[in-house]
Amino acid sequence: MTTIQHPTSSLHIVGHQKRWAALARAFAKDRVPQSLLISGPPQTGKETLARRYAQLLLCPNVATDDDSLPAPCGHCRICHQVEIETFPDYKVFRPVVSLTVNEIASDLLEGSSFLVDMARDFSFEAMMRPTVGARRVMMIVQCERMNMQAQNSLLKTFEEPVRGLTIVLLADNPGQLLSTVRSRLWHLPLGLSPDAEIASWLHAQFAQAAPDLVRQSLRVAHGRAGAAWRETRRLMAQDEAEEVPLPRFAEAEKLVARIAKSQPVGALGLTEEALRLARTWWNEDQNLERADKSSKSAGKKLDAKEMRSATARFLDELATVYRARWEQSLKGENGGGSRLAEPAVWALGLDQVRRTRHYILRNANTNLALDVLFGRLIANQRGGAKTAPNTGNHAGFVGR
Repeated sequence: MTTIQHPTSSLHIVGHQKRWAALARAFAKDRVPQSLLISGPPQTGKETLARRYAQLLLCPNVATDDDSLPAPCGHCRICHQVEIETFPDYKVFRPVVSLTVNEIASDLLEGSSFLVDMARDFSFEAMMRPTVGARRVMMIVQCERMNMQAQNSLLKTFEEPVRGLTIVLLADNPGQLLSTVRSRLWHLPLGLSPDAEIASWLHAQFAQAAPDLVRQSLRVAHGRAGAAWRETRRLMAQDEAEEVPLPRFAEAEKLVARIAKSQPVGALGLTEEALRLARTWWNEDQNLERADKSSKSAGKKLDAKEMRSATARFLDELATVYRARWEQSLKGENGGGSRLAEPAVWALGLDQVRRTRHYILRNANTNLALDVLFGRLIANQRGGAKTAPNTGNHAGFVGR
């Protein structure tokens, strides 16, 4: 192990240092749990902890931190690729929803979103050998959305992963997992972080943030570091910009409203707007997340790989809007004023957004993939549930 003090990384563990220390000590003793469950409320840092752990497992230049515990270097090519989820031996599976024309199942909100055929696809992927080093990491986000058959089909995979594979499951509600699944996983529950730790981290991330602004963020976050970071960034943008920028969710909502009103030819204009937002948000994140606040990346032209990653982040925000609209429509609420708010339309759109994200990160042509996506989303809205194209009679998850 290389000894390097103060490794750099933009993945900050806030309020969960003891949990990170447990993982690091297990790594130092070569007792890495092959099947790990990280649970906790939304935006508490589960995915950040899991991604940093993946960096530790895959980094070729493991360093030591101030407590003499192993830590990823945080600045090598592999650490960067893990952070933006493009490393070939790091696979992340996120939930998607696909409904047929006649299937509008409200119980999907209860967690029955992953069917057995998709779980078998995960098991097949889990048998692959590493392509770069000696280890692979596979992660399932919101794993509690698997139905009973899917969970049962993965029992052997969780209990006996192939050599060199680490499986990490993330859950907001681990109680929805079968006891037979939980018994096969090393469980690492995360709680809410102390306001003092979140405040200290926010002051380090946003040196110009006024104390009152940080206090406002803490009130919104309620112990969730991720929520506090996002709220602080939003409040600072309001204070500093001559024209107050809309939150990203609101920007994505505006785009969804355009989709509902567009003709098929409007797909090209939507692609142009999507790419503009993707570049803007990517540069904002780079400036905010890196230690060098004097970076001039705001005017930097993104290369093809960065553009794919930026577009994937944009599609994450678009998927959030579609999921929110889907949940509203299941409850009988109007989908943000959209002309069509049928559950099948929103569910199908969510599925298409997620799949497009997957294809783009697999080197599909970004512009063409977005053109096709927006064309389909427009067709969904114009045709409604009666004519929405069917992408399969299942609800599952897709790797990316």
